Amino acid sequence: MEPANANPHPPLSQSLAALLRDETGGLAITLNLLLDRTAGRGLYLVIIVLSLPFVGPVSVPGMSPPFGLAIALLALGLARGQAPNLPRRIGDRALPAGLKKVLLSGGVKFLRGLERLVKPRGSAWMSWRVIHAGNALLVAFMAILLALPLPPVPPFTNALPSYAIILLAAAMLEEDGVMIWLGYAAALGTTLYFAFWAEFIAKHLFHWGHRLAHFLHLGS
Repeated sequence: MEPANANPHPPLSQSLAALLRDETGGLAITLNLLLDRTAGRGLYLVIIVLSLPFVGPVSVPGMSPPFGLAIALLALGLARGQAPNLPRRIGDRALPAGLKKVLLSGGVKFLRGLERLVKPRGSAWMSWRVIHAGNALLVAFMAILLALPLPPVPPFTNALPSYAIILLAAAMLEEDGVMIWLGYAAALGTTLYFAFWAEFIAKHLFHWGHRLAHFLHLGS
């Protein structure tokens, strides 16, 4: 007899690996395709997938702003109870081949390790609407931090938000009332880290915005 709390869905790592190996009938791998092909769990899968490229100390420059904004959009929709979707400009764009290789190697392995830790437990309160919305808003806040166009120094400004997002999304997916506290701790640590560097970050963003405004003015 199957245990009552057995997970009827295939592991996320298995779903992701199958999709990234082009088992999609020849279709290009896009974020919206991931949303459609993961048995209703695509929202959490896409949030996790978008965070995976940043779990290392060094990530590809320029990727965090669009990926962070995409996560924030999905999380805000989740907080409002809307169906998961991304604008076509973001969601229908094929994933770069290099990113697919990174996800197939390190990303899938990371998910397999995470799946050994995450399971439904102590989760009655996780289904409450106010908790669900609050967790989604916390994911959106972490995603905004991830999206900030920051330099390599200070370090870990991409890795810390991405770990918090992954832990929160994985706990929300399985309604894991234990793992969610690790997500809260990671989110708190990330917030304190950004607060410590707040003055430096504010100055960088001011100069970055000034250069962007100057560039747009020249191009107009």
